[in-house]
Order: sequence, then structure tokens, then C-alpha cells
Amino acid sequence: MKVMLTCFAAPTHFYSLVPVAWALRTAGHEVRVVGPAELAPTITQAGLTAVAVERSGPTDADPRVSGLLGQAFPGSLDLVRDFDYTGQDAATWTLSGLLELETVASSVMYATMNGDRLIDELVSYARQWQPDLVVWEMFTFAGAVAARVSGAAHARFVWGPDGALRARQEMLRLSRELPAAHRQDPTAEWLDGCLARYGSRFDEELVTGQWTIDITPPGMRLDVGVHTTGVRYVPYNGPAVVPDWLRTPPRRPRVCLTLGLTSRTDGQPVDTLDEVLGSVSLGDLLDAVRDLDAEIVATIDPATVAGVELPDNVRAVGFVPLNDLLPTCAVVLHQGGSGTRSTAEVHGVPQLMLTDPWDALRGQAVERARAGLTLDRGALTADLLRDSLQRLLKDPVFTEGAARVQREVLAEPSPNDLVARLTELTGAHRRRVPTLGGNHV
Repeated sequence: MKVMLTCFAAPTHFYSLVPVAWALRTAGHEVRVVGPAELAPTITQAGLTAVAVERSGPTDADPRVSGLLGQAFPGSLDLVRDFDYTGQDAATWTLSGLLELETVASSVMYATMNGDRLIDELVSYARQWQPDLVVWEMFTFAGAVAARVSGAAHARFVWGPDGALRARQEMLRLSRELPAAHRQDPTAEWLDGCLARYGSRFDEELVTGQWTIDITPPGMRLDVGVHTTGVRYVPYNGPAVVPDWLRTPPRRPRVCLTLGLTSRTDGQPVDTLDEVLGSVSLGDLLDAVRDLDAEIVATIDPATVAGVELPDNVRAVGFVPLNDLLPTCAVVLHQGGSGTRSTAEVHGVPQLMLTDPWDALRGQAVERARAGLTLDRGALTADLLRDSLQRLLKDPVFTEGAARVQREVLAEPSPNDLVARLTELTGAHRRRVPTLGGNHV
């Protein structure tokens, strides 16, 4: 079958799709990754076939979720802070807050990641190539639109606890208590306008997919009531070389410090130290780890810390493939990214996550599993960092919790095992529509 994968212009979001794409290819299926032109080098570096379409938005757009929302509407961070996505605390649910969150997300984040030009190009290509299945990253709604218009089956690919859908579902539930004339659904209005250009209309399947592929450990998933097919996360870090020093086992417990500041070759913006560390400085961070009986490996570009006197137990090494580094580590300190978190889960490494409110949901899931701790970037202190790292290094409850999560991850179907299920579901959902520019085979 023909499979089209799509992702907005964020390489780290695309990385999680790579093992599934290769599993489909090695099973004999034809796979093409269709996305913004700026993502094409990342796609081809993974050995996959890219179809480059128009840029996803303004050339200076920040593709990070927190960046988009924080720049356009700083108050959006307050809307998700302390929000109970599990639904156990009813006091946190308010229609006005949820509606405001949905409005900001759809008008700023979704519409920027899925600009009209990107949607038009994806639809045009899907109509011409006629894929049987479209797999779209969870925020790349352009893929769902292209699938609907072309008649392809489509699956949403989820890389973390499904907070956005959970919040949307609660907004819709509370909205149904209002008279129909007073109900609002900004995401539906935006997508309906997109679909109207192609003679189609919105329904909730455009948000949920016909089914969901989820790399989140089952115990960390939110119950959003959609058809979900779990798959084991397989780390992919992009082009990588294992450095010589990593071949020697550490003499002391090793802590990986990775803050999204490694050398980058994909042209994407990276966080600054101030953005990642929030209320503490680089000096505070170094003071926090200076006296730890541990080797601190910081995957920070050495140029970033040029002129800074590093403690004897800290080395800045630039980019290192986490899939090779983390198995040698006792703890990983990171900025909350989904790839780092998932790689730590695969290798059973306790985590200390420095999160903003948008990443806090993932951190909370890790804490509930006793697989790590999470700290709010806005309330960090050197003492908190030091004490948290000491707890993770010394308390076996976190090592045991991380090992439980690891067993859960490894029990999930591999990407190769997933292919037969995708083929079955595609057959059940694929629609035939008139082709443009040739017959589908």
C-alpha cells in the first residue's frame, strides 16, 4: 500500500515517526514523507523519500508549541498551569478557561503549523498520489484534511500524554450544557473553513484521526476514549557518531545533562540557556552539581559555555546520541522534550525534568510512575536542583519506577509488529474517490 507521513516543521517531532516509516518500508510498502520544505533535509538524512511542499508559515515562525503560544499569548501558560488533565479534580474545569485555551491553540499554534499553503499542497499531492494511509503527527492537522479529501485512511501519531485532546473533550462536554446558539468550537470552525475549500465538512474525526498510534507508555496515557494502537518507542537521534570517550564505562554514577542546547545541523532554532533554566543561571546550575559524587556529561555546545569555568566533575561534549549515552547514566536532567523522555523510558533511566506548563503534563506522568521528578522552570533554585538530583541518585524507588516503565515500554508491539495492524485498519477505513491526473493502483 501507499503510505504518506506528514509532520510540521519540527525535526524532533518527525524523529519519532522514523521507525514506523522504516517498518512500513521494510514490509514492502511505498512510503513518502510529505512536509514543509525546511524539513526535507531531515527527512532525507533518515534515508526516507521526501516530498517538499511550501513552507509551513512565516520564515521566522518558532515551531515549538511553547514558543508559538508564549509569543502570541503569554497568558496561555497560565491557562495550563496546574490544570488537572486527569479530570479527577473537577474544580480545575471551567468552560471559559478551556474555551480560551482552545481559541489560542487553534488560532495561533494549529493555524501557524498548518498554514493554508501547506494544506493546499498536501491536498494536491494526496489527490495526485492517492495514498491508502496518511499518518500525521498529532498537531499536523493538514494531514487529516488531505486524507479526508483524497479518501485515504488516516491515523494520528501521538508522542505524549494526550492533554490537548483531553482538554478539548472537556470543553465540548461543558459546551453541550449551553443552548446550541451559545456554543463555540474554534478548532472546528478553523478546520471547517479549510475543508470547505475542497467541498468537504468538519467532523471530530479530523481531530482524533480514525485511530491513534501512541508511543506513550500505556500507564501514562490519558483516557480520551479513542481507538488507540500502542507501539514501542524506538529512539532515533538523527545522524550520529558515538564518541571515543563513551566506549569507556564511567567510574562514578553518570548524570546526563541535556537541555536542548546541543550543536544543531537541521537549521531549527534552539532554546537559550535563559529559556531552559528559567529562574536560575548557568552559574546556579553549575553550583548545584559541583559537589555531587557523579560525573556530569552536559550535551551543551562547548561554544555556549566558552569562558565559563566548569567544575571538575562536569564536561561539555556537544551533541551525543542519547540512545547510546543514556544506557551509561544513572540519571538524566533535561528540559522536558518528548524524545529525551521517551529515550530515558526505553533505557530505564530516572529523570529530572525542568518543565514549563506545556511540558508539565509529561513530567507529572513520570512522577506518578515514580520514574523521576519534575521542577517548574519558573520556580527553580540551585538548592532544588541539587536536592532533586541527590534524591534520584540515592533513592532506589526511582530506579525501580524507571525499570517498571521500561518493562511496560518494551512490552509494547514493535514498529514491525504494528505494520500488519495498520494494513488491517487501512483496509477498513480507506475510501475510494475519483483520482486526479491518473488512476490509483
